[in-house]
Amino acid sequence: MTLQVNLTTDAVTGLARSGATLYAARTSGLYRSVDGGATWQNTFAKLDEGLAATAVAALDQTVFVGTKGAVLRSEDAGDTWHISGLVTPPPLVVALAVSPNFTEDGTVLAGTAEDGVFVSTDRGASWVPWNFSLLDLNVYALALSPHYAQDHTVYVGTESGIFRSSNGGRGWRELLFPMDVAPVLALGVSANGTIYAGTEDHGLYASTDGGAVWTQIKASGSVQTLDVSAALNVLLPDQLWHSTDGGQSWSEHHFATTESALSLLPDGENVFVGWSDGAITRVTP
Repeated sequence: MTLQVNLTTDAVTGLARSGATLYAARTSGLYRSVDGGATWQNTFAKLDEGLAATAVAALDQTVFVGTKGAVLRSEDAGDTWHISGLVTPPPLVVALAVSPNFTEDGTVLAGTAEDGVFVSTDRGASWVPWNFSLLDLNVYALALSPHYAQDHTVYVGTESGIFRSSNGGRGWRELLFPMDVAPVLALGVSANGTIYAGTEDHGLYASTDGGAVWTQIKASGSVQTLDVSAALNVLLPDQLWHSTDGGQSWSEHHFATTESALSLLPDGENVFVGWSDGAITRVTP
């Protein structure tokens, strides 16, 4: 572990990057680092709201943060915030996904713990629930097709399996994911269209045909989250799986700690990992 920073003692539930700026979602707020993770500043300090950050996504100077009952938006890298409420009773936002074509379509999606998916098409100013035929509203993960601008395809991992939308979230269809290995806690779609699904107890699954057929490619283990932006990185509470060939071969990094790893963010050849005790480390898988 080449870097370790303890911000406070509350868990790091999400990590994001935009350019050289890093963001860490925590129950005490959203923290920002502009020096590679050496020091961090709580960007919620001026809000006086006591808001817990439960998810984060960033693109250029725009940052979105999920919390209970709302999504916060900043257009200046976290210096100022606009709060957009969802519905009552307030749902807990657990996942955020920004359209790859955000500059043109202004689309952001938010997954919630019990109220399904909310969508904004005005850059986060307002949100509507889009849950037609989404039979399981307990969402754990969101993933957009890398070709979202053309195919408008969204995937959600839920308590019972995986659902797909081909129209940006307006309507959903359940995929033939094996229900006996659900829930699905993590999702990612690679540049070649392979869908990766991390499960609570049965490791990692993949589909190369849009979700019709699934194959277990890494057995056992509770997958906390995964990332396919460059290499395939899969985070478990006590280890990191790393593959540069789409899961055909793996290297494994085992953590020597009793704390649980919760969030990851690729950093060149390294990976930032957020922990349940508040630490953020940078490791080489």
